[in-house]
Amino acid sequence: AAREAVRLRRALVEESPTVYTPDLAMSLNSLANILSEVGERNEALGAAREAVELYRGLAAASPAAYTPDLAGSLNNLANRLSEVGERNEALGAAREAVELYRALVEESQVAYTPNLAMSLTNLANRFSAVGERNEALEAAREAVELYRGLAEASPVAYTPDLAMSLNNLANRLSEVGERNEALEAAREAVRLRRALAEASPQAYTPDLAGSLTNLASILSAVGEQDRALEAAREAVELYRGLAEASPQAYTPRLATSLNNLVIRLSAVGERNEALVAAREAVRLRRA
Repeated sequence: AAREAVRLRRALVEESPTVYTPDLAMSLNSLANILSEVGERNEALGAAREAVELYRGLAAASPAAYTPDLAGSLNNLANRLSEVGERNEALGAAREAVELYRALVEESQVAYTPNLAMSLTNLANRFSAVGERNEALEAAREAVELYRGLAEASPVAYTPDLAMSLNNLANRLSEVGERNEALEAAREAVRLRRALAEASPQAYTPDLAGSLTNLASILSAVGEQDRALEAAREAVELYRGLAEASPQAYTPRLATSLNNLVIRLSAVGERNEALVAAREAVRLRRA
C-alpha cells in the first residue's frame, strides 16, 4: 500500500509539483519506515534520503511551513542510516534535526518541545553509536528534563515518553560508569511503565518488559545479582505471554530475554536452569 501511494503521488507531482510534492515527501517517509520494519534497509534508506531532499527544497522556499517536516524527516533519515551502519552520517542528520527543532522551540515552545525532546533522545543514541559517550549523556539528560516538564503538565500524554527517555538515560549513564545513577533512572522507568501497564496492559506491557530487561543488566552491573535475576525472570514471563498472543512480533524479544536470563542465572550459580533457558533461546532463534 505504501509503495502504491508513492507511485500515485509521484505521477501527481509530475503534473503539478507545487501541489503534490509535500504529499510525495510524506509518503516516502512512510514507505521508508515500513521498508525498515520488513528488513529492506537499503531501499528504506533510499526513500528516506529522497524525502529529506524534497523537504529541504520545500523548506528553502517556505521555511515556516516546512522546516518542521524537514526536521522530522532528518530524524527518520538518521535512523535509517544507523541501520545500515552509516553512523557518522546518521549523527550529522540527527544533529541537524536537533538544531532545527531548537530554533522552532524558540518560536513556539508549546508546539515543538516534544519534538526537540524526541530528537535529543535520537541524538543521544547516535552519539553513543560513534563512541561520543559524554555528548550522548548530555543529550539524554536534556531529553529527560524536557519530558519531565511535559509529563508534569500533561501526564497522560507524556509519561510514556518520560519512561522511554529514562531508559535511554540509564544506558548512557551506564556507558560512562555512573552505575548508581543509571540504576536510579532504570528503576524510575520500570515504576512508570508498571503503572502504565496496569492501566493499559495491551499498550504498555512490551515497554515494561523492555525496561525490566534493562534494569536486570544494570542491577547486575552494581552487584545486585539476585534482584537482577528477579527482573530478568519477570521480563521473560511478560515476553512469553506476548509471544503466545502474537508470535511473529514477540518471539524474537522472548529469545533475547531468555539470553539475558541465562546470564543472570549463571551469575548466581543456577547453571542447570541457565542451560534450559539457553537451549530454549537457541530453539526459538533457529526457527
